[in-house]
Amino acid sequence: MSDNSIMKNVSQVEQYGKDLGNVQKQTREIFKKVQQKTKSIGSVWQDDQFKKFEQEFNQSIVKNINEITMKMELMSNYVAKMVEFHRQAQTQKIY
Repeated sequence: MSDNSIMKNVSQVEQYGKDLGNVQKQTREIFKKVQQKTKSIGSVWQDDQFKKFEQEFNQSIVKNINEITMKMELMSNYVAKMVEFHRQAQTQKIY
């Protein structure tokens, strides 16, 4: 950590990390539902065009959403660790 790194409002940063985590979870839930609906629509749209559509949907959209939400989760966890570190530093008056 650099010498000039100061978290002036730890609670605000903590809330941001929690918000990021919530968005990540909500995004996963929404796309899980959409993926389930896409799969179920195959029972009424049964041609090669649907198979191509479903494959493209899963490979392009779902794959990217999964990657993005995993990164968001990692970032949310990182923010939580930094908040914990800064709270400990404040308690010990390192700054």
